[in-house]
Amino acid sequence: MRFLVFLSSVLWCFSAFGTEPKSAVVDDSLLTELAQSSLWLDLLHYHQIGVISPNESQIDDSKFFLSPQGMLDPKAELLATLTAFQTPFLGEDVNDASQCRYPARLSWLKEQHLGISFIEPNCPEFQDWYGKLNGESIYLVFPAAYLNSPSSMYGHTLLRIKKKGNNSPLLDFAVNYAANADPNDNQLVFSYKGLTGGYPGVVSVTPYYEKVKEYNFLESRDIWEYKLDLSQQEVNQFIRHVWEVRNTYMEYYFFSENCSYQLLAMLDASSERLNTTKNFNYWAIPADTVRELKNAGILQDVSYRPSVVAQMGHMLEELTDEQIVEVKALVLNEQLSLEGLLDFTEDEQAQILEVAYQYSRYLSAREKSTLDYLNSRSIKLLSLRSKYDTTSAFLPIPPPEVRDDEGHKTQRLGLTVGETEGDYFTQLEYRPSYHDLLDSKGGYLEGAELSMFSGTLGVREEDSLRVEEISFINIRSLAASNALVIPKSWQINASLVRDFVIDDALVFRLKGGAGVTEKVSNHLFSVLINGSASASDKYQDTYQQKYKVQVGPQLQWLYSGDIHCLMASYEYLDDVDHHAKSLEIGKIEWSYLVDSDWQVRAKLEQQKQDGLKQNTTQLSLLHYF
Repeated sequence: MRFLVFLSSVLWCFSAFGTEPKSAVVDDSLLTELAQSSLWLDLLHYHQIGVISPNESQIDDSKFFLSPQGMLDPKAELLATLTAFQTPFLGEDVNDASQCRYPARLSWLKEQHLGISFIEPNCPEFQDWYGKLNGESIYLVFPAAYLNSPSSMYGHTLLRIKKKGNNSPLLDFAVNYAANADPNDNQLVFSYKGLTGGYPGVVSVTPYYEKVKEYNFLESRDIWEYKLDLSQQEVNQFIRHVWEVRNTYMEYYFFSENCSYQLLAMLDASSERLNTTKNFNYWAIPADTVRELKNAGILQDVSYRPSVVAQMGHMLEELTDEQIVEVKALVLNEQLSLEGLLDFTEDEQAQILEVAYQYSRYLSAREKSTLDYLNSRSIKLLSLRSKYDTTSAFLPIPPPEVRDDEGHKTQRLGLTVGETEGDYFTQLEYRPSYHDLLDSKGGYLEGAELSMFSGTLGVREEDSLRVEEISFINIRSLAASNALVIPKSWQINASLVRDFVIDDALVFRLKGGAGVTEKVSNHLFSVLINGSASASDKYQDTYQQKYKVQVGPQLQWLYSGDIHCLMASYEYLDDVDHHAKSLEIGKIEWSYLVDSDWQVRAKLEQQKQDGLKQNTTQLSLLHYF
């Protein structure tokens, strides 16, 4: 009798969860078609980007695949998946079952109507996680560029999953893809590994308020949010796919397989109608990926979240000098005294306390201030501010007229004609990305300049084609100071350039500097101290060594209008080893925006060193694409 009961139990179990591994017969031509379908390839992350693009999955973790050939053969992975979904799981933890590990694959294969009865065990870990997210819609989140971090110089994108019934975005969850970097690596090592795929890229799901704090507050970056036009089924499939890839890794590349590109790939895996990665063959700039989603017609509502620094700057425009003095006293004095507030009206007091609260938080977090009392001071200032009836002490901060995804396109091609000391020349310039100070400013960080791996070819009279310049990296950050915050302005450039002192020989030059910038209306005034080091065999005759090192000041003025930009600068560089050999460079540059894709520029430049002088006049036509 006991044997019959035992046998009945075993038979019941097999009837519920399947019997022997048994795959339904599916026509091989249909399997081949399914294996090459866009959604199956997207689920396996079969995409091609880069100079050399092998036909394989971009997921580099072998544990992601059920077939040993799955990374290279999508059909082999399809067959292994079909078999696994029809085979009873015999392990100890049902959460390790293939159906629980790959819910997006299971959902998609069920929709193919293959005539297969898949085993669908209960997956408690996935169901708990899926219910916790409870996704209703998805928002693309675009924090603006942040030049002080190599991985965020071009901006960043992540996705926010809106929870059903939740109207507080900060309580939603964020899906982020980033390099899992070694915290002990310095910026140089970090940049090298990021360029060469030296870090694993990982997908993480975290509370959204943590990301807002990181980008909006600690890094002082404006944030744009775009609601995506996705159906509930597409939202659900996206969440399922996030579960599939959350514990895997992909080699991270700053310019190609980066945060923005991999998020597009995950969206593609969630919808039959999306193929947003197709146009990114070599690199993926975050702003360009936003434009791609716009072209796909799935960007809807747009919202703007200004950074803490932007908020403070806007508030300071409404404060008097006396109010600003009181703000500093409330925050910087170790002993809090409220006597100074009595000199102001109630509305003015509310303004002072609100700015003081923001300023104390900024100093405590962003500047990593050593003033131990600031955390408790912030809470005290917030408590004092809450006691005033004035609900809105300041006018709302208006969003920028041009969003970050609406600025000029990031690639640029330029044709230049000019004359240097009676020698006429023609030049062709290509810049893969991204922006300089004379480009149209809409949608870009004010006072910022960033480009990498750009170059210029030139032809002079009776000369053959030659390289005029190759710029490996060029960054300028002229962040304007205000009454409370004085950010450092800085610049760095590593290039192969022509040096007129040694008959236009091509030299390697590393140049950088730091200083301060003040803003008046649309004008930026900068003062910097620069250092420059150049190396070439040609220096031997002039300097008795194969290099020269120079140090000196630079004065710069930049006017940025909507159509016209004008920049003038003067730089004096004194040679460290030969003080008689000083270099002076004066420039005036003007740009005119013809339309969103075309610009005209003119430049006058004079360089002088030890009796040598070189004057250059040139006119350029630039196309953005």
